[in-house]
Amino acid sequence: MTESIVSIYRSPDYTPDNIEKALGECLEALGGIGKFVSPGQKVLLKPNLLGTFSPDKAVTTHPEVVKAAARAVIAAGATCFIGDSPGMGTFKDVCRITGMNEAAEDSGAELHELDQPDEFVVKDNKVGRKLPLSAFLKDIDLIITLPKLKTHGQMGFTGAVKNQYGLLPGSLKAEYHYRMKTREWLAEFIVDINRAAPVKLAIMDAVFGMEGHGPSGGEPRKIGCLLASADLAALDAVACRLIGIDAAAIPILSAAAGRGFGNIGFDMIKTVGVDPDELAVSDFKIIKEKTNILRLLPLPGPALEWIRQHWKAYPEIDPDKCVKCMNCRDGCPLKPPAIDPDKAWKVNKSACIKCYCCHEFCPVKAIKLKPTWLEKHINLDALAGIAGRIISIPTRLRRKKKRKSPAD
Repeated sequence: MTESIVSIYRSPDYTPDNIEKALGECLEALGGIGKFVSPGQKVLLKPNLLGTFSPDKAVTTHPEVVKAAARAVIAAGATCFIGDSPGMGTFKDVCRITGMNEAAEDSGAELHELDQPDEFVVKDNKVGRKLPLSAFLKDIDLIITLPKLKTHGQMGFTGAVKNQYGLLPGSLKAEYHYRMKTREWLAEFIVDINRAAPVKLAIMDAVFGMEGHGPSGGEPRKIGCLLASADLAALDAVACRLIGIDAAAIPILSAAAGRGFGNIGFDMIKTVGVDPDELAVSDFKIIKEKTNILRLLPLPGPALEWIRQHWKAYPEIDPDKCVKCMNCRDGCPLKPPAIDPDKAWKVNKSACIKCYCCHEFCPVKAIKLKPTWLEKHINLDALAGIAGRIISIPTRLRRKKKRKSPAD
């Protein structure tokens, strides 16, 4: 693969002048907006519009970033749409609360809900060869994705590549959380979506990101920049570097790199603008996902599945905070749902698949991720390390025997 370019420029806040300047510098470093957008084209801006969260919560892409991107697209002579399919709340309410109404009105862009599915066939995809993505994608020429830099309870990190999961209309997002039993399969599915969608450019809102229990239950954290790249995986890798995450440990980025969908190694990434290390946040609160190491344990499949179910944190409702909006119940991919505040404050642990959709959709942070007894009392990271060394013993013995001379 060829070297990928990621531009990164400072913006200390969301004042229009600072955002316009940072975005202009990011685009200029990549060859200008005209390198990606031609006159007469129909362009979809795809922000992260998870739900009904105000911009100060750092859950959704800030409206000033969306507005600046829309103005750049329109100045290039294209027709601009701002669209998403929110995970919670109506599109009308989400656009009102997140500031998308003003972003569209001030820029001249048009809002469009990505609601009706249509079939997209990509025969060489790994998991999703027939994808039920928004039918609106067939009416546009290209997508510019506008992710928010955030941690993610299930996937560790959410950025440019993950943002296209919103191209699945409505409840299909929850359905595929259920159908893709592991986060590794979900990661491959998300890469498949990106391979089907005409995404040509990513512009990331990292002025304020989210740390801790993202993508909605964490806290805003200032990083102070915008990033842009035609390589979505490379952009995410640089964003991970800013907050101290190993990009190769994020399932989506590992899957993308493994299939040649972008670069995540810094030997193949060139950054222009500000040195990422100057903006690095050394104490950014990240989510350490541990399920990958189960593959190192020399145990039968059923035993590994038992550990998986009894190790990962369970969602738990805080009755003092719950307002019974029912976003958790309605967003659960199971039928009947594993969580329902109207019936019980406790999650049905035997049914819960730990996709954390309920945690993601809760607007008042009433759902916590409670560590299990196994996670609190047994250090499975250390156990996996021991298992890995045990597994490697036969190989080491064979190598040692091979090195011995006949005289020995």
